Formats: sequence, structure tokens, C-alpha cells
Amino acid sequence: MPDLRLSVRARLLAVCLGLMAVFGGTSALLGYLIFRNQADQRAIEEQYRRFERIQTVQQNVLAYRHEGSQLNVAIMQRDRDRQAQAQAATDRAAAQLERSLGELQGFDPDAAAAIRDELRSGLEQKSSAAIAAFVRGDQAEAARILGQLQRSFAHIEQLLQAATRTQRDLSNDILERGARRAKTASELAIGVLLGGLVFGLLLVRWVVHSILQPLEHVTSAIRQVNAGALEIALPPITADEFGETARALYQFRDRADRLRRLAYEDPLTGLGNRARLEEDLQAAIRDRRGESALALFALDLDNFRAVNDRLGYRGGDRYLLEAVARLRRAAAHGSRLYRTGGDKFALLLDELPAQPALEGRLKVLADALLSAFGVPYSLDGQLLNMSVSIGIAIHPGDGGDAGQLLSAAEAAVHAAKRSGRNNARFAAAQHTAALRAEQRLAVEMRRGLEAGEFEPHYQPIVDAAARRVIGAEALLRWRHPERGLLLPGSFIPAAENQGLINALGEYCLRAVHAQLRQWRKAGRSWRVAVNLSARQLREAQVLKPLAALYAEDAAASALLELELTESMLFDNSDDTRRVLETARRQGYRLGLDDFGTGYSSLGALQRLPLDKLKIDRSFVAEMEQSKSAQAIVSATLALAAALELEVVAEGVETEAQSQTLLRQGCRVQQGFHFSKALPAAEYEHWALAFEGMRPTSHSRG
Repeated sequence: MPDLRLSVRARLLAVCLGLMAVFGGTSALLGYLIFRNQADQRAIEEQYRRFERIQTVQQNVLAYRHEGSQLNVAIMQRDRDRQAQAQAATDRAAAQLERSLGELQGFDPDAAAAIRDELRSGLEQKSSAAIAAFVRGDQAEAARILGQLQRSFAHIEQLLQAATRTQRDLSNDILERGARRAKTASELAIGVLLGGLVFGLLLVRWVVHSILQPLEHVTSAIRQVNAGALEIALPPITADEFGETARALYQFRDRADRLRRLAYEDPLTGLGNRARLEEDLQAAIRDRRGESALALFALDLDNFRAVNDRLGYRGGDRYLLEAVARLRRAAAHGSRLYRTGGDKFALLLDELPAQPALEGRLKVLADALLSAFGVPYSLDGQLLNMSVSIGIAIHPGDGGDAGQLLSAAEAAVHAAKRSGRNNARFAAAQHTAALRAEQRLAVEMRRGLEAGEFEPHYQPIVDAAARRVIGAEALLRWRHPERGLLLPGSFIPAAENQGLINALGEYCLRAVHAQLRQWRKAGRSWRVAVNLSARQLREAQVLKPLAALYAEDAAASALLELELTESMLFDNSDDTRRVLETARRQGYRLGLDDFGTGYSSLGALQRLPLDKLKIDRSFVAEMEQSKSAQAIVSATLALAAALELEVVAEGVETEAQSQTLLRQGCRVQQGFHFSKALPAAEYEHWALAFEGMRPTSHSRG
């Protein structure tokens, strides 16, 4: 027994010595891990603060730019009180920007110095010079100075993006060093454990459960960190050294996730940013299987700059969030959405079926996205139209890597913008059934133009109080030899895409002008309004036929009115104004259609040579149920009276709407309550009958 007891004591002593060795090595390793993890946490926290400071500089630059814009508006309006307030706000914004630049200088002095150089390069003097140029009418000089201002702010944005990339690279270095250190520590831990296994057979059950099991959890978590996993199976937090390690790993994971979000996530929308898109796109291309394809949609909101200028950056943010909500609802299941710029987004779809079914599916998705933006957005009582231009690129046909595919999609969205916006374009000529059908329709339209199959129909415009016909709006119809009478929606989009819209527009102008000559010879002095397309204005293609018609019969041209929509006023408004002024000098009357549904400013009404406004049908339709709609109509009438503009209310469909408009002082009305659009002969017959009817009787034609 004594020998046995000595033998047991010897074994216990050996176990104790072994445990001491194991515990000593493990404690040293854990201490090292805790120390290094704490150092990494401090470094990560510093990187987080740097990202926040860069974001603060970005926000202060936007605030400084916004307040400067308000100051410019006050100066142009010569409102001294508002100017003083705006100047004070600008000074505060400049002071806040300088303070944030001081913080940026602490870790990126080059970027801070470069931004200060841009800010001290005479931005305010250039802004004042631009305003002075606008006031004296020197548009070219104003445009040149504004271009310099835009380049200065763009350079500042590039500097901040470069600073962000630099800090992201530093963050990645910290994470990579931590991962390598964790790998080394895990290897050491495994070595310590292997040495401890010599004595592990002598340990009782409680030793195995109290030491080896928690250490196994820690080692597993370190390996996951080393592998770069985002979701880590962390060990439980206990009241010993393993608990400290678990807490450190929890904090490390949380800080790493937060740092990744700052580097790869858009802070406003929560979507992945361009860096995340590039990585995901390259990974999707690398992992593409078999004959499958992937598609990239580039989406660019139309006229977002006007929304930002009108409502400020906070209103613009709300507008962007609404756009994201609509994109999420309309996007295909399994697709990934990103925000790649201020008003730019991207949609990634992978593992798609091969051609030809692919293109049809993408066209359906593009149509769904366009439809999602078709409903106006009410923001703080203002009804704003929303639309988006879409470019579509397909891998591998349109690009072999992420950069090529992004470039192809962005080129396609630019083509969509150039073709009138609110449409979708494939990156390359995709010979799909839809495209072939559109091309065939374009051939038929050319034949139809030569055969004279297109004809304007005339929807009456009346003085509802005097029971008198004033004129009409000309709406083009196509009397197709096989498909019958076609409305504009069935052929105008194809005409725009295939470059026929100018030819159709000129055809309509000539047909209406000829009809006006006939009516004038018969003693009918009805005015007729013709809609102008955005391309006719943008390319100034409308001036030549207008000049020819004026030379042919100036009196008939005086009865011809040209209508444009508010959305046309945002692209190169100086060129638009010059085209309109030229048409006005030729004797044509000008009207603004769908007033109140776009984003135009009152300043545009003051600058443009307009003769009339048309209240959009949406406000007329809502007058009976909405006091806001009635208020908008009343305000439009008051504004038109102050500017000496005629007002036409369109979309009048009931007697109640007509009477409500009359009570508000709007006599000139148009809509199905009076008549639909009619061929010329039927219109003439209807107009003569209408003026002979008693006031209690109406006809829908």
C-alpha cells in the first residue's frame, strides 16, 4: 500500500507538474492573445474614428455648397435680409468645414491641405463672378465659371474618396495582420495542446471539461477569424481567462463587422457601395458555372440634381430612399442592389439561363423597374415625377471582367439618357425579338410617313363660361392598313428609339399647319396646340420646319401653339430657351404642358418666353377630394395671372370638375367632358354644334 500510495503521489505530482506546464504555456499564450487583440481593437477604433471624420468632411462640404447656393439665390433675388441670413449660414458652414478639416489633417494632412487649397482657390469669388455673368446676360462666361466650380467640388470629392480608400486599405492591413497573428497563435496553441496530451490521459473528467473544451472553442474561433469568416462561432463567456479571450473575440468580430460596413456599405441606404459591387461582380464572374450568364443593370435617376437643388440635400435623401424602396419592390428575387454614386444604382443578377430566354427576361425586369417609378412621389406636399434610365450589360458577351462589364452598363445607361430618359438600353445591339419587332415597326413607320397614314386628331379646348370653342390640341394617330387606328403609345417609343421622332414631329406640324390654313380660309380662327418632343428641342431640329411654315403662311403660324412638358426644361435650359425664343420671334405661341408635375422652378417661368400654362389632369381629377389639389390649381391661376399667362385645365371629365374650375376663375378647359380627340372634319362639326347648344348640354364626341 505505501508503495502504491507513493506511486499515486508520484503520478499526481507528475500530473500537477504537467498541468502547471500546460497552464503556464496556455496562460502566456492567452495573455499574448489578449494583449494583441486589445491593440488591434484600439487600431480598429482609430480607423472607425477616421472614417467618421472623413464622412463629417463630406457632409460639411455638402452643407457649405448648399448654403453657398442659397446665398447665390439671395444675391440674384437682391433680398438683403435673406442674403444676410444666407451669408451667416455660409460662414457657419465654412467654419464647421474648417474644423472637420483640422481633424482630417491629424491623420491625412495631404488630403486636408489639398482640400483647403481648392477651398481657397477663390470659390466664393468664382460664384460671385458667375452670378454677375448671369445678371449681365453673359451665359458663356457664367457656364465657364460654373464649370470651374463644378470641377473644384468634384476634385474635393475625389480627394475624400481617395482618403477613404487609403483608410480602407489601412483597415484591411490591420485585419490581415490580426489574422496572421491569430494563425500563429492558433498554431502555438495546438503545439501546447499536443504537449499537454502526454499528460492528458492522466487527467480526470473535470480537467478535460474545464480546460480542453473551452480552449477548443477559442482555437476554433481564432481559425475562423484567420479564414476571414464574417459569421464566427464564438465560445461562451466565462469568468476565467477563456472568458476574457471570448470577450476579446466578440469585440474583435463586432469592430471588424463595423469597419467592413463603413468600407463597403452606403451609409444612407444601407446598400453595398461601388467597392462592394466590384468585389461581388468579380466573384460572380469567377464562380460562373457552365453556360450560365450574369447581368448587370446600371440605373441612373432622371433629373435628381433638380430635386436636390429644389428641396435641399435632406429632401434629396428622402427622395433617394423612396427610389431604393421602389427598386427593392420591383427587383427580381435573388438580385443584389447597390448604390454606386449620388443618384446611381446597380442591380446584379447571376446564375441566369443562357440565350435566348435571357434577354426577354431582362427586358421584362427593366419594364418592371421603369413602371415602379411611374407613380408620382408626394414629398412634403409636392408631387414629384420619378423616372430612371437603365443600362444593361451581360457577361460574358459585354465584358470579361468586372471593369469591362461596369463600363458597358454605364455606357448603356448614357445611351438611355441620350434617347430621352425613362427607358432601358442594352450595352450592345441585342438581336432580340423585341428589338426586331421595333425595327420592323420603324420600317413600317417610314412607309406610313411616305403613304400619309398618320393624321392628327383634335381634342377641343373651350371657354366653358362663354360656351365657345377656342381651339384644340393635336394628337397624332396612325391609321395602320392592317392594325387599324393606333394611339401614340403604340408607336412613339419605337420612333424615339429608332430616330424617327423628329420626322413624326415635323409631319404633325405640317399637317396641323395645313389644316389651320383651311380653317382660316373658312373663317375659323381656332388655335391648335402641338406637342414638341425633348429631342426636337434638344437638337433644335424643330426650328427649320417652323421657319418654313412661317414663310408659307404667317397668319396660320400665329394660330399654331407649341407645347412642351416641364421635364424638357432640365437638359441644357439655356439652349432650350434660345430655341423657344427663336420660335417665339417667328410668331408661334408657346405653352407649358403638365404644369406642376415636374421639378421646374419659378425662375424658369420667368426666363422662358411662355404664353400659357396647362394644369395637369392629375390636379383636376383630385380637386373634388383634395383641398391640396384645389389649392395648387388656385395658386397656378394666381401665378399665371401675375405672369400674364393663359391657363388651360386639361383632363376635365365631369360637370362638377368644370364648375369647380369656373368658380376658381379657370374658363379655358379641355377633356372628355367636352369631347375626345376627333378627326378634323368631325372636330369641325362638333365645334359648330357645341357653340349652338344650350349651356346645360354637353357632348363627349
